[in-house]
Amino acid sequence: MINDFEKGTIEDGGALKIELEPGKYEVYLKIDWCRSNKLKIIIKENEIIKLKCGSPIEGLNYLNPFIMPYYIFFNRDKYLYVKKYD
Repeated sequence: MINDFEKGTIEDGGALKIELEPGKYEVYLKIDWCRSNKLKIIIKENEIIKLKCGSPIEGLNYLNPFIMPYYIFFNRDKYLYVKKYD
C-alpha cells in the first residue's frame, strides 16, 4: 500500500518494483485484516529506495502455537514489517 492505495502484490520470497515520482509517501503492507508498520519515505529525483518486508513471527509458530493468534487478534499492525534496506 502506498498512500493508502494498493500498488501491487508481493509473493512469498518475491520482489516488486514500483516507479514513483519524487515526493513524500507512506508505505505499508497488508494481508487480510493484518498489516505492517507505516513507513514514511521521501523520494528524491533519480533516487532508488529498497525496502525489505516480512513477518516477525516467521518460524516462531513452531515454538509457540499462541504467537500467531496473538498477532492476528491483538497486534494486527505488527503482523508484518517493512523497513528501508541498503
